[in-house]
Amino acid sequence: MELAAFWMQRVGKSHVTTTDLNIGGLGPPIAIIMKQPTAPSPPPPVPNNARIELIIADGIRLLHYVARNGNHHLDRHLVESFSKARTHYGSKYWSSDDEVELLSCFDELARQVYPVTVESIKAVIPEAKTGHLSSPQAGKTICWYRRYTVLTLICLLIVQMFYLFGFELTHSLTTNVSQVEASQEQDKTTNVHLVYSDAMLERDANYRLLQRWNAVWMLGQSFKMEIPAHIRQRLKRPDSEIVSYQDKLRYYADIISAQSALIMLQSYILPLLYGLLGAFIFVLRSLLQQVHDLTYTPGREIGYRLRLTLGSLAGMITGWVLKPDAMAGAAELSPMAVAFLAGYSIEVLFALLDKLIESIRRNTPNQSAR
Repeated sequence: MELAAFWMQRVGKSHVTTTDLNIGGLGPPIAIIMKQPTAPSPPPPVPNNARIELIIADGIRLLHYVARNGNHHLDRHLVESFSKARTHYGSKYWSSDDEVELLSCFDELARQVYPVTVESIKAVIPEAKTGHLSSPQAGKTICWYRRYTVLTLICLLIVQMFYLFGFELTHSLTTNVSQVEASQEQDKTTNVHLVYSDAMLERDANYRLLQRWNAVWMLGQSFKMEIPAHIRQRLKRPDSEIVSYQDKLRYYADIISAQSALIMLQSYILPLLYGLLGAFIFVLRSLLQQVHDLTYTPGREIGYRLRLTLGSLAGMITGWVLKPDAMAGAAELSPMAVAFLAGYSIEVLFALLDKLIESIRRNTPNQSAR
């Protein structure tokens, strides 16, 4: 028991219990010490010393900003307060009254420089670490958005040139049909049979280029035209007329597929890219202004990423949600310009959508009155 008491004093009475056992009746009971499980201790709180040191460092950083900027009056009392705090903190001269004065001065200084904050200064102004200037977060963010803005612009130019080339080919083929027919009628009336007229050569050249244009968006695939059985039976000369029928069928199939691809590019892909480009330009313009005013913080990054998504969607839905008369002053602009403006200023698009919803709600009869 004396041994048990000794161990209870070592480990603490609140953590052990004793149990008396008599092993085989060979002696007095033996006290078995059993250690009770204890609840995990909470994490240690942040020491108050670190918080005060952080406030002193941030206050001096704000004082340096005010001194360099020149747009605010630098109060001498604030300078003396932070200088005294940096000198006396941690010594016997530091008291609770000094801490109260420090917090009051920091609050006054933060109000004076708002909307500039300590976080925004750290994100914009580079710091000297180990003899080298560190790259601020604002520089990395601007570099990222600048890189993807150029990439979006390049993709937009490629898709735009691809669209214009296909549009010109289809337009030339559809308008060249009448010229070819007129040339053939002229050959019949004058009994002059030319192997190829200028209109036919132009048509064949445009058609060959259109086939290559279709192969790009079809990933190298081509149409396989099979003549139905009832059409094959109606043809008189299989060797010549079947080949001619297949050529005509493939010709019109290529034109129809090209026109469908142009509609998809004009209605969805191009407006989406224009809206995304408008959102990128808005973000770059906002970053330029915030870096100039020292108001950029890394927390704005979430809003910028959402802006890109909303801008691309806004550019795409302008073509098939809003009518030209609903755009008021933008009626004279092209659809792509409207998509770009919608991506640049999504607030205007949302205001128009809210106005449209409100007009529908007013025109809808009240269900409760029925």
